[in-house]
Amino acid sequence: MPETITGGTVIRTTELQALLEEDGAVLVDVSNAPRRPENLAPGAPWLPTPHPVIPGSLWIPGPGMGEIPADVEVYFRDRLASATGNDSNRAIVIYCHERCWLSWNAAKRAIRYGYRRVHWYPDGIEGWRAAGLKTSVAEPAAPSPTRASP
Repeated sequence: MPETITGGTVIRTTELQALLEEDGAVLVDVSNAPRRPENLAPGAPWLPTPHPVIPGSLWIPGPGMGEIPADVEVYFRDRLASATGNDSNRAIVIYCHERCWLSWNAAKRAIRYGYRRVHWYPDGIEGWRAAGLKTSVAEPAAPSPTRASP
C-alpha cells in the first residue's frame, strides 16, 4: 500500500477522531458488499452478516475497484455531491479495510472529481475497532439498476 495519496491527506485514527469532532466530515466506506453464495439453493434464505462502519458513514460498495461501470461512477459522484451539499471544500474521509486498495482508488476518484479535502484512512474499520471505538451497522447504498429505453 502507498504511504501517501497525491491531492489528498492520509489520516490515522486520532486525526480522524479530531476531524469528526471539529469538522463534520463526510465518512464513506467503500467496502464490497457481500454476495449471495453461488451454491446456495434457489429460494433459500440468505442473510449477510451485519456490516460494521464508523458511525455516520455512508456505505457505497463499488467505487473502489480499479475500473468501475459508468452507473457506479455516476452514482458515486452523485452521492458525494449530495452528502457534501455540493461543497467541494467539505472534508471527505474514505475508508474500507486495512491494507485495502478500494479506499485508495475511491479517494483518488473523489480527488479527480474536484474535492479539495479528501482524507484517506488506510487503517480502515479494523484500525477504528482496534482503538476501542464504537461502530454501527450500515446497509449498502447502490446505484439504481440501469433501465433500458423503450
